[in-house]
Amino acid sequence: MTVSSDDTPTGPISGTRGQLVGPPPATPASIRKRNLIRDLTTATLLIAAALFPWNLYFGLGVPDSKQLVFLVLGVVTLLSLISLAVSYVGPWKLSGAGGNSATAGRVRLALNVPYLLLVLGFIVFDAFESIRFGGTVHVPGGVGPGAWLGVAGALLSAQPPLTRPIEGDDGHYGKWLRTARLIGYASIFGAALSSGFNLSWRIRYALRGSDFGTQNVTVIVTAVVYGAVAFVAVVVASRWLLKGTKDARLTALAFGASSLVAGIIVWLLPVGREIDAFHSIAQNTSTAGVGYEGYLAWAAAAAIFAPLALFGSGRRIEKDVWRAALRNGLLLIAVWALGSMLMRLTSLIVDAILKYPRSIYDSTTLAVFDLITAALALWLFLSLRVSGPLRRRLVTLLAGFVFGLTLVRIILGVLLAPRFDQSNVSVNPVYGNNLAVQITSTFDVALCGLALCIFLAIILRGRSRRAPRPPQHPRRPRANAPAPRPAPVPGGVGPGAWLGVAGALLSAQPPLT
Repeated sequence: MTVSSDDTPTGPISGTRGQLVGPPPATPASIRKRNLIRDLTTATLLIAAALFPWNLYFGLGVPDSKQLVFLVLGVVTLLSLISLAVSYVGPWKLSGAGGNSATAGRVRLALNVPYLLLVLGFIVFDAFESIRFGGTVHVPGGVGPGAWLGVAGALLSAQPPLTRPIEGDDGHYGKWLRTARLIGYASIFGAALSSGFNLSWRIRYALRGSDFGTQNVTVIVTAVVYGAVAFVAVVVASRWLLKGTKDARLTALAFGASSLVAGIIVWLLPVGREIDAFHSIAQNTSTAGVGYEGYLAWAAAAAIFAPLALFGSGRRIEKDVWRAALRNGLLLIAVWALGSMLMRLTSLIVDAILKYPRSIYDSTTLAVFDLITAALALWLFLSLRVSGPLRRRLVTLLAGFVFGLTLVRIILGVLLAPRFDQSNVSVNPVYGNNLAVQITSTFDVALCGLALCIFLAIILRGRSRRAPRPPQHPRRPRANAPAPRPAPVPGGVGPGAWLGVAGALLSAQPPLT
């Protein structure tokens, strides 16, 4: 009999009825496999970080990059890779139950501190340039996808070896969850400072001179709208780091991974400079879009939450957790789609006021696609709030539409965006394009990846619910249950009936004359 059965239990009672049995303890072989998977992923991230730009003025493929910085990057990368080997060779090698895990964890953390300091140095350098050259034509360096990959790899490498399934309330791993919460606060605070700083420079530029007029007002309004949309997007996504719940960790993991992939795609694709004017190298949060305060935080959160989500003790995720995680992602998609629509309408109104040449049809088409994407995402968001059964096919179909629309928005944002004359645009080897208004960005590509994760999660969740499960224990019959009655067997027609029919027919015939 199973615990969930309605049958009356029989036999001697030993222990508490209905006691939940936890997952079986992890074997040394499974623990070794989990460590190997995590460390190989970490090594891949660290090596890939050296192959992508760290800002507009340094990185592989960036002209005039300083060789000294390359040397420093190589040294800190080597230290992080050495920290991975601590768990396998040397005096801190894990053995048996992992008695050296605490010491190995401290060594791994110490060896990754230089890498994290290098990432911090790039952030400080961009902040210094933003303050020094604010309001001028000089573009600060920003922080590129190389640093995003590097911070994710360094934080994965800095975590102690896995010696048992991770618990969310584990005292040791709780420190990493608190670190993620601090990163979330820093992300929101940094985005607020950047938005306020850039807005002040825009207002200062607009108020300069005595000929204040309509054009100055449009500059201020555009700066407020664009900056507010970017800041709200960072707040919505970074709040997942502050909550720390299971659903928030799942969404942060998916979006952090999507952001890393988005940075790689935008940098590698030839059309990447059309998608993002800064070629996936994020500036600080401002009118240029979502800044590196968000991307770095989401990449770091994905690295912190990944072991807990993939190697935690509770491998089966509850239905309510899945729904909440999906709703988190859908809310971000809806917020950004509505924000993009607001930015496009603002740009359209400003162009109409200033009588700039602009195709109203193209801008309206882009705004309509933003509105449809937001409406579908909000419909799914509200539908998943209901705890009852959903129409699986309809939900899957609409999730596929949301993913398709996020992809179409990127394509149309490049094809229909207004452009300047290419001959009048100075060409930079790393960044810049001829788009008159840059609204589509790397953030849209990251949201496309998040929408794909939502679509696949709904499909996989539906298949797991439909898959039949074999019974864990054979059902025992009831103690006083009556004996089952045999099924009635059809009587059929035997040979006696055949002879009787033949005799009756013979007797019914007339006499022979």
